[in-house]
Amino acid sequence: MSITSRFSPAADHPGIGLSGMIPDPRARAAAMLVGLGVSIWINVATLPADPGVVAPVALAIAALAWLVLIAGTLLTAFTQGAHVAAVAAVMCAAGAVLAVTDTNGLIFTGVAASLAAVAFDPHAALVLSTAGPVAYCLAAIPHGPFPGRLLSTAAVALAGLVAGASRREIDQRARHSTLVATERRRTELARAEAELAGERNRLGRELHDVLAHTLGALSIQLTAIDTLARTDAPREKLITQIELGHELVSTGLDEARQAVRALRGEATSLAAQLERLCELHQAELELDGSRQELDADTTLTLYRLAQEALTNAAKHAPGTQVNVRVGFGLQDVTVQVGNTRPAPAPDTPAALRPSGGGFGLQGMRERVEQAGGDFQAGPASDGGWRVAARIPYRRGNLGNRSDGSDR
Repeated sequence: MSITSRFSPAADHPGIGLSGMIPDPRARAAAMLVGLGVSIWINVATLPADPGVVAPVALAIAALAWLVLIAGTLLTAFTQGAHVAAVAAVMCAAGAVLAVTDTNGLIFTGVAASLAAVAFDPHAALVLSTAGPVAYCLAAIPHGPFPGRLLSTAAVALAGLVAGASRREIDQRARHSTLVATERRRTELARAEAELAGERNRLGRELHDVLAHTLGALSIQLTAIDTLARTDAPREKLITQIELGHELVSTGLDEARQAVRALRGEATSLAAQLERLCELHQAELELDGSRQELDADTTLTLYRLAQEALTNAAKHAPGTQVNVRVGFGLQDVTVQVGNTRPAPAPDTPAALRPSGGGFGLQGMRERVEQAGGDFQAGPASDGGWRVAARIPYRRGNLGNRSDGSDR
């Protein structure tokens, strides 16, 4: 440890005695000023009739050092270690010199030792407090009996060190508790901000998935209706396209409601949602195992996966047979969406379906992985395409059966 770091104050304004416990600098300075006045009065009242020159000078120096400490409580620059160390050493030595004539001079020595113990580490405080016994020896040998009050001087300095070390320990514990509480608060705020950002991202993603597909599909549908109207198409075709547009809007609203319920944590039936989705896409739905009550996030993730897979099948493999299989296992739930081998050249384009997440294979993979599951997508053995996901049950869901029976 360097000398500079060793003589760096542990507190901004250590104060004197109990005054250091006062947080307000002005109130602390007032308390120190009162203590100085009492100490001066006690020493002046007990000085002999002819004290000589040394005692009054020592008293003046000790009082001046105390005043410097009082001024230091109001000045931030004074908190530098060298300043506090010099004032403590001078005050401790002046009190010891005064003790040669008047025992009450040890008040300044004890206060200075206590200040040193509060402001500095034990080794530095011990070095500073030795200024008292050393100064007493230098003053007592030529002007008074020796050793005289040397033992008392050393005892007072030691008592000041013990008292200051105790207060330093209290200050350090309070500071540590404050730092821990502050860090805990910062951690809580950071966690809350992260959760809020996650909820915002989640909300934005869900709204994007719903609006992007619904509005995009509705725009295409309106274009088709406009084209039919301009070409004087049969009335039946125009009505059919208008009804399909209404269906698109209705489905978009339903998906928005499902997203809101999921964001609120409201559980919904995966089987019921998939039954309606498969009906729209004319896909076969197969449910295996005992149905489990899934949490809202898992339900929405699997629904979006099936939705996107069915839409991709309608776009890239029109006219093929599509099968959706949901398996409720003991530890997890699985969803598989597969289509048969597409025909080489379909005669008619696929009808536009009012669903689809619009986030692609990468988006499906990210959703499933965020839910703690596994995702697979690729060609099937029969020449078709297969998308599969497995998501483990979250704690509290395993074994909670819905009212539906096994399928």
